Amino acid sequence: MDNNPAQLLFFNHIRSQLAPHLSFVDEVAELLDISNDSAYRRIRGEKPISLDEVQLLCGKYKVSVDQLLQLNNNTVLFAGNQVNSVTFTFNDYLHDVLNSLKLFKTLKNGQIYFFTKDVPLFHFMQFPELSAFKFFFWKRTLIGYPELARQQFNGYEEDSETTETAKEIIRLYTQIPSTEIWTEESIHVTIRQIEFYRHTNIFADKDILLLVYTQLVELLNHIEAQAEAGRKFIFNQTPMATNAPYHIYVNECLIGDNSIYVHADDKQIAYLNHNGLNFMGTQDKTFCDYTYKNLQNIISKSTHISLVGEKERSMFFNTLRDKIYKRVRNIY
Repeated sequence: MDNNPAQLLFFNHIRSQLAPHLSFVDEVAELLDISNDSAYRRIRGEKPISLDEVQLLCGKYKVSVDQLLQLNNNTVLFAGNQVNSVTFTFNDYLHDVLNSLKLFKTLKNGQIYFFTKDVPLFHFMQFPELSAFKFFFWKRTLIGYPELARQQFNGYEEDSETTETAKEIIRLYTQIPSTEIWTEESIHVTIRQIEFYRHTNIFADKDILLLVYTQLVELLNHIEAQAEAGRKFIFNQTPMATNAPYHIYVNECLIGDNSIYVHADDKQIAYLNHNGLNFMGTQDKTFCDYTYKNLQNIISKSTHISLVGEKERSMFFNTLRDKIYKRVRNIY
């Protein structure tokens, strides 16, 4: 008979949160400031852990004890950082995204689902001026970097760390299978952001504004090409049969909320978007199961435009491009 089954369950859950290359015993020993032997005894349930140790472990690995032990309540624990200009900067946010993708990459049969309100941020990162615009908008308008308060957008991302992190993000993203649910509204968020900066004279000149719109069209062209191939691939490269599968569905009656769901053989994670840029995530089984069931219901009522549905795919992306061309004509 197992010693202290609740404690064994607790440590098994924490073990599942760690990246495969990390030593579980070393992590526990370091966090609790104990020897590896003492850590082993706790992990095996031979020595009870104290409430102080439970608090440390729960804080470190974002564990909800009541949910883990299946206590009867309706609480769902979410974890996440709130982006700001001081304690959790935009670069910290990008590194958080990168670390999440590294985790997703290690999952067995992992797949990412997006229900898009805005174009998923990964797509922007292959287009330098467009991604620089999105980054600038997020930092200046959403986060409120004081040094950007009176600065115009000059078309460049001046932080080399941001640029390099974005390159690594898109490299990893193209290796993970994804399913995205789009609507005709999915392009509107970015268009509204561009138009807001156009009307408030934040673009340094008209050429930069036109270049951002041009790259937004190129982004749509690239997404359409990936949908046609049913595979992810880097912009201006050729799709390969070994590339990660890519599926797009178009829904005509619902508006997305930028929620993200990650599904694998041994893990589920649901992310909710809040306050524009921030995400908070949970591995609560009940909530994740509900999220997956809801996504499958939406998909069943949507049109699949990857690989198949050439006419529907062409009509959908032409509609999105027309929304951009209309704004471009108004610039002249």
